[in-house]
Amino acid sequence: MMSESEVADGSGDGRVAGVRVGDRDYRGLVGPASQYDLMGAAQFSLLYALGIRATDRLLDIGCGSLRAGRLFIAYLDPGGYTGIEPNKWLVDEAVGQQIGHDALAIKTPVFVHNDQFDVTGLGAFEFVLANSIASHTGPAMMTALLRSIRQALAPNGIAAVTFCHSLGKDNTAEGWFYPKSVSGGPGTVSYRRQTIGRNVRAAGLKGEPIPWFHPRQTWWLLVPEESELPPRAFRRLAWGISLSPQLAQSWSPAFRAERRLKASVLELLPQSVRTAATGIRGAVSGSSPTRRARN
Repeated sequence: MMSESEVADGSGDGRVAGVRVGDRDYRGLVGPASQYDLMGAAQFSLLYALGIRATDRLLDIGCGSLRAGRLFIAYLDPGGYTGIEPNKWLVDEAVGQQIGHDALAIKTPVFVHNDQFDVTGLGAFEFVLANSIASHTGPAMMTALLRSIRQALAPNGIAAVTFCHSLGKDNTAEGWFYPKSVSGGPGTVSYRRQTIGRNVRAAGLKGEPIPWFHPRQTWWLLVPEESELPPRAFRRLAWGISLSPQLAQSWSPAFRAERRLKASVLELLPQSVRTAATGIRGAVSGSSPTRRARN
């Protein structure tokens, strides 16, 4: 295992920050290591519910350590999976520790390493996935992400993207935001629903949030044409329920309401108080929020 690796900072000029990594950090850098399997399965089950087939092409933006990619690579036909990830070491660790090099030869996934969401020359995709990417990007990078999704989607394609919703104000700081444990940054950033919708439309997309379970963020479905959105009943009822004890809240309307209320209260507090409150909540729950690099 490597003792030091590089993490892209999203500046687009090739600069990276050195960061110490441990035996499990290829898992921990993309979210709570204890939920590595569950959150990958949640992404797979969402795209399965949306109708992905083995013959489709999937673009996984910010594929990281293949938390979801390892499931999609096995499921899709050879050449069907493409992952964009600026931190090449994450992919390398996942190949060595999770899927093995034989899977690369059999399934021939494509990996692109850039931090600008550059999809040039990759072709059209029936499905695009961007889990916990927009939740770590400033306004300019979020705009670039959405434009790249529009460029990559086939005319009948659909993208599943997560955002952190804000009930108060939008993040205005630019750049890519890793947690304090990696770079001293603030971690996730949030935007109001109307701001997300405005940026989605500006990118030439149509989209709506859906109630599919995510313990910290909100899923949106984005399409080139509104007629390609799933039926309204699906968008209302697709909860992504899990009976795992670690995701027990997935079936609870009360949990969703409580999370929205907490978010609205925190938005009214000064930044210093919000940071302290988040730290206390993480300590009580037994998990540090600074470990949630890409939730």
